[in-house]
Amino acid sequence: MVINQENLTVVILAGGRSQRMSGKDKGLLNIDNNYIIKFLYKIALKYTNNIFINANRNMDIYSDMGLTVWKDCLDDFQGPLAGIYTSLLNMKTDYLLTLPCDGPFINEEYFKRMINFKNQFDIRSAHDGFRIQPVHALIKKNMLNSLKNYLDQGNRKIDKWYNECELDEVCFADIKDIFININNPEELLKYKKRIKEIINNE
Repeated sequence: MVINQENLTVVILAGGRSQRMSGKDKGLLNIDNNYIIKFLYKIALKYTNNIFINANRNMDIYSDMGLTVWKDCLDDFQGPLAGIYTSLLNMKTDYLLTLPCDGPFINEEYFKRMINFKNQFDIRSAHDGFRIQPVHALIKKNMLNSLKNYLDQGNRKIDKWYNECELDEVCFADIKDIFININNPEELLKYKKRIKEIINNE
C-alpha cells in the first residue's frame, strides 16, 4: 500500500531548545541565506500539501517564509514526543510522517520507503542498519490516545513508547548518511559545502 497525498501529513520537527547550537533555533539553520527547512519543505511538497512546522519560537520568521507552525501544546520544550503529540492532535489525515529540521541530507527515497508498506503497524521508524532513527517515523492518527496516556504518566523517551507499540522498522542501511544531522556550529561548517550543493541542485 502507498499512502496517497490527501491522507498524509508531514511535520518538520523544530521545537527543541538547540542547546548544542548555543540556543540558536535549529529550524533556522541556513547556508548563504538558503534555509535548510525550506529545502526539506520543498521535498515534502512532492508527496503532500499537508506540511507543517513544529516550533516553539520565531513564529513570525517561519510565517514570513510561508510556513505554517504548530506550537507544542505542552509547555517547556518537552522533546520530540510533544511535537508528535501536537501534530497528531491537529492533523486531519490518517498518517503522520516526521523528520527533523536539522537533517539536510534527507531525500525523496526517505519519503518513498516510509509511505510504502505491506506490514501492519502502529508506527514505522527508519533504521540505519545500526539503530532506529526515531524522529524519522510514520505514525497513525489513531495512536493519539496511546501517546497521550504515555505522556500523562510523565514519560518522554521516544524509543520506549515505540517499543510499547507495534513497530515496523524500515531499512535504510544502504543510504544511512541521509540521517546525518547538524548538532552544533562545527558540524554546520563541516558539511557546509555538501549542504550547499544539495540545496542548489534541488
